[in-house]
Formats: sequence, structure tokens, C-alpha cells
Amino acid sequence: MARPTIRDVARRAGVSIATVSRALNEKGDIRPETRARVQEAADALGYVADPAARALVTHRTHVVGVVVGDNAGHRDLSLIFFGKVLAAIARRLGGAHYEALLMQVEDLPARPLDAAIVIGMDGDEPLVVECAKRVPVVGVDVLIDGPDTAFVGSDHAAGVRLALAHLHALGHRRVAHVAGAVNTVAGRVRLDTFAQEAARLGLEVPAEYLRRGDFSSASGYREACAVLALDDPPTAIVAASDLMALAVLQAVWDSGVSPGRDVAVIGFDDIEAAALAHPPLTTIRQDRQELGTLAAQRALELISKPASTRRETVVPVELVVRASTAR
Repeated sequence: MARPTIRDVARRAGVSIATVSRALNEKGDIRPETRARVQEAADALGYVADPAARALVTHRTHVVGVVVGDNAGHRDLSLIFFGKVLAAIARRLGGAHYEALLMQVEDLPARPLDAAIVIGMDGDEPLVVECAKRVPVVGVDVLIDGPDTAFVGSDHAAGVRLALAHLHALGHRRVAHVAGAVNTVAGRVRLDTFAQEAARLGLEVPAEYLRRGDFSSASGYREACAVLALDDPPTAIVAASDLMALAVLQAVWDSGVSPGRDVAVIGFDDIEAAALAHPPLTTIRQDRQELGTLAAQRALELISKPASTRRETVVPVELVVRASTAR
């Protein structure tokens, strides 16, 4: 099938080739309705101007940098969860003829970009703040100050409330939390919400039940062993990530009791391994594809229509009940 040309766009939109060129390159005195008609014709035909030529006119690179945080030194673990997010980002940007370039945070200031997407890191990172002064930046679970920034994240608070409501309904009253890295939005919101919601439900949560991890399996195992060794251990544990929750399951087994029957365990994320655990893990499912798609969409909007871009997008979560929680 022949690649559509600018002449095809002009014919479909009912305008001259020169008008198409000015409209698509955002140059010249073009009426808004004409520009919209040309863009609709180009989208319908799948027309894409030669990237190099268009970059010379628009001064755009058609590259969006993507940076994944190192998760307190565990960047490989971040990619276990964020792999689907990255794939969705690449698909949405590719559909708009943009390239998603996976980068290190230290490379942000040096590379010419049209926008950046940063994932699962500290929004106060100096290089991210510096980048946000130059180009639009979207944070996935990252709050960033800047003139053209947007936030996309899951409803972490709702997820914790779902987990605690489920445990409360099963009769659990002594519930512990193994928290993620509190320098991240996800870790901080989940920990704060756990404390608030547990108090509202009248659950017994002494200070020893609030354990600080960093989303890694090692921290999950370490903190679960500590809380299970207490004189009055919890009957349920909510972990701030599935990787930690899987390690919590092992810690429960190693303590000589059975997860699910003696100690309920809930994770957060619903990674692929959650359903394969022993016992299968109850968790809070995040829509990773939607997170990635919306992050890319917000980046594209900040590039082309910053004034009308939605600056905060919260994606719903759901409780997935499996055998690691029982009455």
C-alpha cells in the first residue's frame, strides 16, 4: 500500500498543498477550523511528514525521554513492575510517530527532547527539576514542579482501603504493614493511608506493626520476620508491593505457620508471579497498561496543547482475592 502524501491530505481536506504544509507545521495565518480539518485528514490517512524535514520546521525532535527510578538501588526490580508501563508508553508514542527513548536520569539535561516521562522516583531529583524547566515532563507516581508538568498515578489510597476492608470483613483485627520507600508517592501514600484507615476501622496497629521497606523482596522478608517474631504478632500483613508480599509469604512459612490460614497476606500491583505464589497472592491490581498509555498521552498533550492538558490523572485499582487471605 502506497504511503499517503501531502497531496492526498490536501485533496481530502479540500485545501491547497501549501495550506496543508502551514497547518501541519503550525506556521502561517491558518484559521483554527481549517487547521483542525487538515489534521483530521492527515490522521485519517495516516500521513506522516518526513521526520527530519518536519523537525527543521517545527524544531521538534519527536523523541520523548523515559527514565525509570532505581527504587532505592533496585532498578531491576522497578522494571519488573514497570515493564508493562514502558511497553504501553512506547505503543502510544509510536502511534503518534514519536520515539520513546529509555534513558538514565543523568542524561536528561544533555539530550534534545520534546518531553520526558519519569517513573517511580523522587520528584525533587535535581536533574528532573532541571529538565522540567526546559521541556514538558510527565511523572508516573512522581510529583514534579515545573511550568508544563503532569502527574499520572494509581489510586494508592483506595487500594489500601480495599485491602483493609477485605481483612476487616474476614475478622482480622491485628494488621501490620510493610511499607515501600517513603520518598516515593506510592510508598508514602500507602503508608499514610494504612495508618489512617486502620485507625478508622479500629484495628490494632502498634508502632511495631509499621515496618519500613523499600519495595524489594529482601526488605519484605526482613521486615516480615521482625513483625512475626513479636510477642503479639499480627494475624494479617499488607505489603506495599507484590515483590515484598511474595517474600512475606516465605517469611510466614519459615516462621512455622501457614500463610492464608494462620497469617493473611495482601500485596499491591498484581505482577504475573502473584497468581503463581504458594498460596496464590491476594493483591491490589494496578492497570499498568492504562498508566503507560495515559502517561504518553499527557506527554503528547503537553507538547502540542499545554494549556488544555489535564495535570493530574488518577487510575482506579481493584482488589484481586486469592488464597493468601482467608477467614
